[in-house]
Amino acid sequence: MKQSSIRILAGPKAYREIKEQGLNADRIRLIVGASGGPKWLALSRLDQYLNQHFLSSSTQAIALLGSSVGAWRMALYATSDAHIAFKELEAINMTQRYSNPIRAKEVQGFVDNVLTKIFTEKRRLEIIQNTRRHLHIISVRNRQYLNSRNIAVQFGSLSLAALGNIITPSAVPKIYPRVIVSKLGVDNAHGKKAEIIPLNKVNLPEALIASGTIPMIMQPTKITGGKDRWYWDGALTDYHFGGPFKVSDGLILYPHFSSKIVPGWFDKPLPWRKPTLENYSNVVMLVPSASFIENLPYRKIPDRKDFERLSDSEREHYWNIVLDETDRLVAALHSALASDKCRAITEPIIHK
Repeated sequence: MKQSSIRILAGPKAYREIKEQGLNADRIRLIVGASGGPKWLALSRLDQYLNQHFLSSSTQAIALLGSSVGAWRMALYATSDAHIAFKELEAINMTQRYSNPIRAKEVQGFVDNVLTKIFTEKRRLEIIQNTRRHLHIISVRNRQYLNSRNIAVQFGSLSLAALGNIITPSAVPKIYPRVIVSKLGVDNAHGKKAEIIPLNKVNLPEALIASGTIPMIMQPTKITGGKDRWYWDGALTDYHFGGPFKVSDGLILYPHFSSKIVPGWFDKPLPWRKPTLENYSNVVMLVPSASFIENLPYRKIPDRKDFERLSDSEREHYWNIVLDETDRLVAALHSALASDKCRAITEPIIHK
């Protein structure tokens, strides 16, 4: 049998529910958006479909939890014209041009362009005032004794965190405390210790910048309402989110570009570091199938190395092909939902 373009993977509790009741939009309580740079392009059309169609009639409050580019994606879910905003973000991503090696001011220029053109004043207000879509942005901050923009200090901090992480992942937030910028009075659904900064119109753009600020490549920022420290990429603690999540009743929707979960950024070289099934019990992952990726140009989805491997025109051509191809993910999911095939094609999550 021909493999579908999309896979639906579910934790034990979610798997039982889908097999019995199907996948229902009114059961979604949290959507998760992971870090991953240009990999998000493989999910853009899926995000648009989920927001504009699958979740359009649901009336329950839904938490939106994201780090790095995942925070940008989740923020767009809270706008009134998300389908347009996602298209605009796709277009801006295509125009990225960098020197070799990439300079920090070039990356900052791209980020500033996104904030100006995508996260307009109107959309920022919509995100803050949305009563049904509650945004939660993950970042990390420096400790006071390591609070510096100096490259040597940044390298030392990263090295300490990386070495400590080999022993235990709890070492990373001791160097880089987790920070969540959240609407006041709304549960952020993250199951681990974090400092909370109330989300407002002033610090929304600051938090979106901080959540994707890569140490040693970009200049850090500060977040109004938080401690007087430099803030960095939320991927350091929450790369793909290992959980747990604070959702006891309902499902967690996780559109992701891979079935493999790398909890924190420092876990990338540690194949044994993976989330427990208990943490993913009520998670529903939507991921491109292996056969779908195999049929893409270069047999992969976009990533940061494309800036090194391909010319600007080659990269733009390739990324546009991927975007067009990902419409097949939408078609496959729509077909499964419309015919209630979700029950049949949903697979249990197995963290390999």
